[in-house]
Amino acid sequence: MADTPNPRFYDVTARFASENDSYDFKATGPKRRAAVHDRNGRLLGHVWTDDRQAAGFTRIEDPEPDMAYVRGRMQQILAEAHKAGVPASELLDPALYAPDFELRVAS
Repeated sequence: MADTPNPRFYDVTARFASENDSYDFKATGPKRRAAVHDRNGRLLGHVWTDDRQAAGFTRIEDPEPDMAYVRGRMQQILAEAHKAGVPASELLDPALYAPDFELRVAS
């Protein structure tokens, strides 16, 4: 077999998410978080924000199989909020996640 590299690997261009496509994932200070529940009241995970520029979603440790869609949907919601110019400090607004999810902000 020849030592010639496979040309198909040269056709692939690595794609990295631009910093401007979403909120940062590394917090620069203390984080606030809110529990995310489905329409049946099950805990799915938590949305968090540092109120500056970072935010994300953390899924519960042992999700049930029918919860697989949650991570992708939450990333989509956060990406749409970022694109719409919603500051990280306003990401714990339950209206951003309704009607798909119920966000419960601890008082």
